[in-house]
Amino acid sequence: MMLFLALVLSVATAMPAPRKGEEYFDTLDTNTDGIITLHEAEHELTVASIFSAMDADCDGFITRGQILFYFREFVEAFDGLDLNGDGFLTVQEAETATTIGRIFAFFDTNADGQLERWEADRLIQLIVQLQSAAAAQGTACATPGP
Repeated sequence: MMLFLALVLSVATAMPAPRKGEEYFDTLDTNTDGIITLHEAEHELTVASIFSAMDADCDGFITRGQILFYFREFVEAFDGLDLNGDGFLTVQEAETATTIGRIFAFFDTNADGQLERWEADRLIQLIVQLQSAAAAQGTACATPGP
């Protein structure tokens, strides 16, 4: 549940906008073996960098409504991270409530200690959709991170 932010598992620290899903995965897969290990994720990601990628409009928060609209399956995880229950997730809440290791475990659905592309795809898709929606509404950051 701690989740959702993260890893996106899937995004590295300073990416131009918007990126394609394959680029996110390839950035994290530093040894190009087709798998993201926890070591790779911890080396390439921070909770703040994942938050930045998801905060595609750079307003400083991610809303429950944004998550509900794009991926209902992440709402429970969102609720666990929204520490004050106001429906807005800030980077401070995310950093307090989770770690890259917890995010990694959330997406490692077969619990084999590594993320194959199909496991990382859910978060990657969410990030890409949030960035695309912000771009379509004209509210995208000049350079969405990570």
